[in-house]
Amino acid sequence: MSADDPRVSARDAIYAALRRRLMSGHYRDAGPLVPTALSEEFGVSRTPVREALALLERDGLLVPGSRGFTVRRRTVEETLEIFEVRAILDSSAASAAARQRTTIDLAKLEELHRRAVAITGTDGTAPDEAGQKGVRDLYNQWHECIRAAAHNRTILGLLHTLDAQVKSSAPWTPVPTQTSFTDSHTEHEQILDAIRRTDAENARTAMLDHLARDRDVRIRELVAQSLENP
Repeated sequence: MSADDPRVSARDAIYAALRRRLMSGHYRDAGPLVPTALSEEFGVSRTPVREALALLERDGLLVPGSRGFTVRRRTVEETLEIFEVRAILDSSAASAAARQRTTIDLAKLEELHRRAVAITGTDGTAPDEAGQKGVRDLYNQWHECIRAAAHNRTILGLLHTLDAQVKSSAPWTPVPTQTSFTDSHTEHEQILDAIRRTDAENARTAMLDHLARDRDVRIRELVAQSLENP
């Protein structure tokens, strides 16, 4: 459902819109989120705005203050903890996907992987920015499909919250020097092959190894940023 769907409550629509903004860094350098100003922006009363802000506080994205809510900032150590917990859940989702996936789930994973590989050349490179973005977008969808293929709503809900926490506290930008996706293609193929063979343990360990590489890159980014802006 979209935010314009009449079946979506004002609170839920505002919650979804603010969550997207927080995850993209929209409020990173802004002042407090004030209910009165937001109610005017969204054209609603302050009640659904306050309720949406309370949900975002519950999710660990906002911190209440005297004038409104501010974005919750996390240390490198706290962010690393989130990465580690998220990796455990994502690897559990991969393991569950190997056991629970349907024929349609597998077909989606194989097609997304095929499209990502097709964008790059035979050497695994995507020389232009559009191609690099295309590969990243396809693999983001691929990971979402694995989570869905686990058919576990509890894992999905927890990952939904953790994704928002890590992205709102430190919105990620693509690594500008990454043009080769050879390693990424190989790692995704290893996970996919384990799911294809219904090998739950190899799906879990392959996903952990894959996420560890991404975690290390992101933590290096955060450390560099913290040294530049102590």
